[in-house]
Formats: sequence, structure tokens, C-alpha cells
Amino acid sequence: MFSRVNLIFVLIVSAALASCKKAENMKPITQITTISESGTILPELQWHEEFIILQNSITFIRTGNTDASEVNTGSWSVLFDSAGLANLFETLENVDLTKIERIEPVDQPDGGGSEFYLFNYANGKTWSLEYSLGATYTNGEEITQPLQDFINALQIPTEAANRYKW
Repeated sequence: MFSRVNLIFVLIVSAALASCKKAENMKPITQITTISESGTILPELQWHEEFIILQNSITFIRTGNTDASEVNTGSWSVLFDSAGLANLFETLENVDLTKIERIEPVDQPDGGGSEFYLFNYANGKTWSLEYSLGATYTNGEEITQPLQDFINALQIPTEAANRYKW
């Protein structure tokens, strides 16, 4: 009797483990959105910026947070290197997302801006990182570094270069 119970237990555990799938990346990525916000500064100086990155286009959007905003607002198409963009998508699709974990701060800081990274996948699923109020991620730089390097190399349209109206 004891050996049958053990055998049944082993079979149940084996079946359960066999049905578990290893987490896989959800490639291909169809859209990458990066969002940054100013944080707690004067309301008329607060801004919200987005880069919407598709395989064939990049759009930069900036808005203010009040009607009396002094922010240079608009939506601009951004020129890009096709090979560099293809490389960015390939790099990000090959990141092991299961190794990225959010770390909450012990003491949340006051104010400060935030950054948000959102991936849309061909299967309709999404995945994101939210850097706000002191939060960080283990291995998050595998996502943020290639994205920041790519965005920093972009030639932002002249009319979008200044964050504020002067």
C-alpha cells in the first residue's frame, strides 16, 4: 500500500511538472513605447514624452500637463537608420524577460520623474517596466540600455528639440 501511494504521488507530481512550460519570450515585438514624465515641478513646466517605435516608423510626442503649459508640445516623425532599428528589435526580442524582476524601494522618495517601457507583441500580449518612485529592476538594463542608446542616437526634429517654449 505504501509503495502504491508513493507511486501515485510520483506520477501526479511528474504529470504536473511535465505540463509546466518554461517561460518564453513572446516575440516578435510589433511596437515599443517609451514614456517619460517630469515629476513634481511647477505644473506649467510638467511634461509627458513618448517614443512610439514601430518596425517602419518612429513618432515622438510631447504634451504638457496643464492648459497654461509652457511645454513645447506636438507630435513629430523621427528619421531613423533602418538597420539600427531592426537590430534594436532583434536585441530586445532576445532578452530573457523571466530574469527581470521589479525591486520596490525600502523608502519611496518624494517627487521625481518616471519612465515606462511597453512592448506590444504580435500575439496581442504586452509586457512592461515601470520605473517610478524609486523602483528598479534586476537585469532591467538589458531593456533600458539598448533603448536609451538607440533613442539618444536619433536626430530629433529641430522644432521638437526644445522641451519648453522660449
